[in-house]
Amino acid sequence: MESTSNLTLLISLLINGMITVFFVLFLVFFLGKIIIKYFKSFSVEKKDLSIDTEKLIHEKIHQISNGKGKVLNYKKLD
Repeated sequence: MESTSNLTLLISLLINGMITVFFVLFLVFFLGKIIIKYFKSFSVEKKDLSIDTEKLIHEKIHQISNGKGKVLNYKKLD
């Protein structure tokens, strides 16, 4: 008789655990969707795309290396 009560306890623990896990996953999923929709409502300022990248790279290398560095070539990574 004790083994059936243990079995009942184990099944109830299993069901309660599964319900808890699915509830937490449900909360994470829908709260994530709500947060994404909330932050999508804000407008994002677009950066100026007309920046001269070659000049910017040379200036930064000059600043970092105290004028001793030299850029031989550079390549945009995709």
